[in-house]
Amino acid sequence: MPSFEEKLIRAIRTKREAEGLSIRALSAAIGVSFSTLARIERGEGLPDNNSKIRLMEWLGPEAEDAGLGFDKVAFVHFRAGKNVRSSTVRTLLKAAECLRHTLATGAHWTGQQDVDDNASPPSASLSKEELEQAAEKFRADLGLSQNEPIDSLRIEVDGVKVVPIGKTNCLDAQTVKQLRGIAGGEWSAMTIPLDADNENWVVLLNDGHTIERQRVTLLEEYWHILLGHKLTKIARIAEAYGRTYDRTEEHDAYYLASAVLLPRAAMADAVRKNRPSDEIARSFGTSSELVDYRIKRLGLWREHIGKQIKLARD
Repeated sequence: MPSFEEKLIRAIRTKREAEGLSIRALSAAIGVSFSTLARIERGEGLPDNNSKIRLMEWLGPEAEDAGLGFDKVAFVHFRAGKNVRSSTVRTLLKAAECLRHTLATGAHWTGQQDVDDNASPPSASLSKEELEQAAEKFRADLGLSQNEPIDSLRIEVDGVKVVPIGKTNCLDAQTVKQLRGIAGGEWSAMTIPLDADNENWVVLLNDGHTIERQRVTLLEEYWHILLGHKLTKIARIAEAYGRTYDRTEEHDAYYLASAVLLPRAAMADAVRKNRPSDEIARSFGTSSELVDYRIKRLGLWREHIGKQIKLARD
């Protein structure tokens, strides 16, 4: 009997060829890399669970016709590593269900929905200047100057409640210890809608991370909400969990979080003054890695590291 993966690969190839799509065109449509899809179709590798979800959503009704299926589990914003273990996902989903039950305002709403309800076209990334302007307006709305640091853990957003993992009653002490410790490197935050209209949210924050990491993580979750990004779909396939992932939306949310914490004008001034990354990081309450990311994204890295250029003489 063909395995799940063999049936999936066969169904994908059949539909792709019937619709006259190249592997590259399918890659662009579903967000799985061309090289990964090519290897899968050649039988040189198997899709991971995250890719399986994307492929099965693209198959639509053809998935069931091919004897394929997956359990619809939850729709959330999920800040976690690509290869997060299923045991960690199960625990976080348990916490999400509890938080919904405790905080949700919509009667009988579970946070689950049909795939079609969450479907939307691929995201269009904001331009660099649009991202910078959005971050500057955000800081202006908070009454901050361009040289003033901000502790994002003190920001309040209407309709959003922040619950550190250590302050929830939804998990026992041993589980919290595990999510902060052994599993702590696998996830940063999970943002859960509390009503069907996505007007009220709760952010479950990993407070086992450094305060600097928590600041950028929380801001990133705020931006997912404020930009109206699609919810991540988490589903169980063959006893393991996978999730959808929108690279464009993740990029924009992270970029905006870094731009709010490390404003453009202040970074340019720091580079002009030859301030090292760790010194800038201390001034703004971030990690030096975030400072380096910000300077590179602003195109100031050469100046920051002092790399000289010149024309060779004849």
